[in-house]
Amino acid sequence: MIRIGEKLNSSIPSTQNMFAERDRDGVVALIEKQEEAGADYLDINTALCADKELETMLWVIGLAMEHSDCGIMIDSPSTAVMKEAMAACKGRKLIVNSVTITDRIEEIAPLIAESGAGVVGMPVGGDGDRASLDGRMHNISLLVEKLRSFGIQDEQIYVDIMMEAAAFDSESPALALQVIGALKKRFPAVKSVCGLSNVSFGLPGRVNINIAALSAGVFLGLDSAILDVTSPKTRLALLAADVVAGNDEYCMEYIAYLREQEK
Repeated sequence: MIRIGEKLNSSIPSTQNMFAERDRDGVVALIEKQEEAGADYLDINTALCADKELETMLWVIGLAMEHSDCGIMIDSPSTAVMKEAMAACKGRKLIVNSVTITDRIEEIAPLIAESGAGVVGMPVGGDGDRASLDGRMHNISLLVEKLRSFGIQDEQIYVDIMMEAAAFDSESPALALQVIGALKKRFPAVKSVCGLSNVSFGLPGRVNINIAALSAGVFLGLDSAILDVTSPKTRLALLAADVVAGNDEYCMEYIAYLREQEK
């Protein structure tokens, strides 16, 4: 599974403080710790930096490119920030997060097609009922077809399965998980992605909910997740899920990790 580190996000108070104070050492430590824990990409979100969103985004990107080999996920609600950030990431694996059926897609999709970057698509803005699997798949079809119309290949598309807080809608996580299989059936080359920690928002013992959702997702074929790769419980759950799902031949990665922990 493609692991996207979540720690460089301004919605995390400690990270926001580092961004605001330009704490270079603290941010570099977050970058390096996530890479060491196995992150394939680093999600960078500076949206809560207000009028300094772009300035901070470019600063963090510079540190990530200097201090890691991870790919970069640009996570912003601003089209202008996305464009500047994409230009700053030349030569690095890149995913842009996100577009919807109606928002930002016209401005960003041509750049995605030209660069070959990945793009996270939120299946909202269509007329499908997001409370049902059929409705979500209707919106996903609209989203995929629209991205294809710009010349974007299915392999570049990451559909957000919309893993939402169980505390506010107890049926939502199960519905999000159902999307994984339906997506694989209809669009085999399109990838699924989720913001894993969303599912536990508002609940105590959040990591327990996160790893339950992660394990179920891996077994169902979840392709990628934005998650805390530095959490030992999360990392072990991911390795164990890969064993059960048949993704770890002879269980070698699981065994190697446990032996390393014993040392």
